[in-house]
Amino acid sequence: MYKIYGDYGYTTETLLEEFESYADARRWVDGYTDAGDFGGYTVIEIARFAGDEYMVEYRVDAEDWEDETVFDPEFEDYWGDDDNALIEEL
Repeated sequence: MYKIYGDYGYTTETLLEEFESYADARRWVDGYTDAGDFGGYTVIEIARFAGDEYMVEYRVDAEDWEDETVFDPEFEDYWGDDDNALIEEL
């Protein structure tokens, strides 16, 4: 049984889901974290227990996640503001 935990070992530890197969667990985690929303958790792990041992099969860390959004200059002045001028004023 593969268990998906948010912040395992922390005060916010939560069992999010359980799956019989690793592939199903991995799809769930990848979908859950796809947009960079980790549901408030710092770490999400797929793990299983071997006796008393917690064995991590896959780990996603919110601090390591990078937004892959690409800047599109076509929309730079969409709101009619010059953001660079505003930043320079500060």
